[in-house]
Amino acid sequence: MKGRTGMNVLRVVAAGVLAFAIAPAKAGSSGSAAFEQLKSLAGHWETEKSNTDKATLDLELTAGGTAVIERAHITESGKTVEMITLYYLDGDQLKLTHYCMAGNQPTMHGIYAPDTKTLTFEFEGATNLKSPNDGHMHHAVYTFLDNDHFKTTWTFRKDQKDAFTEDVTYVRAK
Repeated sequence: MKGRTGMNVLRVVAAGVLAFAIAPAKAGSSGSAAFEQLKSLAGHWETEKSNTDKATLDLELTAGGTAVIERAHITESGKTVEMITLYYLDGDQLKLTHYCMAGNQPTMHGIYAPDTKTLTFEFEGATNLKSPNDGHMHHAVYTFLDNDHFKTTWTFRKDQKDAFTEDVTYVRAK
């Protein structure tokens, strides 16, 4: 009887340890999956012809494949500006830091929904943001349409309210 009780306790403990070991992998897997999705975007992208402002994106792997750097070139009123966004994993949490033409650098964490092919980034904090009322990028959604198209929606917040959104669909340049 003592042997059976000991084996049952051992089975319960082993099952608990196994469940505990598997749970973080499942819960955190969306960060790695989202990062792999971003890596697949490496290349040169242009806005669709229907967009009023011309923009291009160049995405490339950097730092030994541990980060994706995005260089955005946007032409507004005949003037081209560049912004940089760096995507990386912090553990298994996908994050971005956006180096904005507004002069601040918001950091956001991403949540990936593979069933809808969307990656939603939520604001965590920012450097060079003197007050929460200062204008900054606060939210972003990436929708992966197919291998050659994706859409971004970035939300700019000022005075602690959403001020405007930028919706852009990009096409892979061939």
